[in-house]
Amino acid sequence: MSQPPYTDSFRPEFASLAEAMLRDRQIAYPKLVDESALDAATAKRRLYVLRAIAEIWRCATNGLMPRPSHIRVTRDQLLEELATSIDTAERRLRHRPDDRVRQGQLAALVAMRWWHAQYPGSASYALSMALSLRYDGLQAMLEADRKAEKLVSKAAA
Repeated sequence: MSQPPYTDSFRPEFASLAEAMLRDRQIAYPKLVDESALDAATAKRRLYVLRAIAEIWRCATNGLMPRPSHIRVTRDQLLEELATSIDTAERRLRHRPDDRVRQGQLAALVAMRWWHAQYPGSASYALSMALSLRYDGLQAMLEADRKAEKLVSKAAA
């Protein structure tokens, strides 16, 4: 399988997407629980994992450390939640296949899951993931700067 779009470099906009997903579910889940469409324990667990996803991307984007309350999340929990979100996004896109916003959200979710799958699980996965994403993002920016300098030098010659 080829590498999905949006995985060529660090994407700080994923932090905004994760925050939006969390806000949407914080609004939707209580209603789903009230309607017995989602049990309370599942809603609580999924919100916890979504908070961790949002925290990891926010911290990686801003060079911060994740809050201790998010350190306990596991890689498998994150991958499972992102897979569920991808399934939901695909189902929604089937109803509106020309919706470019939903297409972009689906591609971003696939990329987010791809990024999380690249790093091994550990006892403090959230911290490791935030630091790894931040490091990889900085490395990608340095590489882009080196390429730009070469182009400028070449153009000046």
